[in-house]
Amino acid sequence: MSSSRLDTVQAILDGYSSLSVDRMTERLSNDFTHHVLPASLDMPLRNRKEFAHHAGQIFSIFESFHMVPLTMFEDHKQNMVVINARMEGILKNGAEWINECVMMVRLSRDGQQVVAIEEFVDSFKAMEMKKRHAPAMDVLSTDMVGGAKEVLFRNVALST
Repeated sequence: MSSSRLDTVQAILDGYSSLSVDRMTERLSNDFTHHVLPASLDMPLRNRKEFAHHAGQIFSIFESFHMVPLTMFEDHKQNMVVINARMEGILKNGAEWINECVMMVRLSRDGQQVVAIEEFVDSFKAMEMKKRHAPAMDVLSTDMVGGAKEVLFRNVALST
């Protein structure tokens, strides 16, 4: 039996698999946050806009990708779904990418939007992805009045 929470989470998983930022973010709340764990990876907490940018960078290196749920548990009291998933993909360079994660997905009261995701990733694979496949920096820039430019440089933290 499906619930609105499980339907919403499945839509998010399908969004990951689509490699479409728009599709993956359509069920995220305006105040959405995403945090990659464990804390030892020192990855930043991202808001909706930052997460969309990050996802676009990750999606750009994949030819195909599938987020395959192995188990999902729904916690009615906390309005949360916990997923153990296998990530299977083919990188644009032809290499196979296999990884796994556990995602704790907090949803809105009606179960229609994702409010937060805490994603535990394979630390070794996350660092391997960062070292071998990521651009050197994640750059977000905003043009300011008078030609001034604010540029924020961060290390790219790839969780998938």
